[in-house]
Amino acid sequence: MNLGSVTWDRDTVENLRLLLDRQLSELEECVRKQGSEHKMRRNAAIHNYFRKLEKFLNQEKFSDCAWEIIRTETRARLQQMFFIMLQISRRN
Repeated sequence: MNLGSVTWDRDTVENLRLLLDRQLSELEECVRKQGSEHKMRRNAAIHNYFRKLEKFLNQEKFSDCAWEIIRTETRARLQQMFFIMLQISRRN
């Protein structure tokens, strides 16, 4: 894709990882409160999604291009999550 190499600041990457971990924990807590088996399956789907991303990174030997693809994918999913949360908050 003729993209230049992107340098990832370790502190920024760590902050992103912590943010994603916190959001996943909050999501798991929310799912447990609902007690719905359907939501538990969705939670498993989220875990599977991130496992696929990790597998992709391993296959691509953690190349700069692979990280850029992961960054783009993660940003798109976070935007979707924000949109869904916004819709839910408007309903309440």
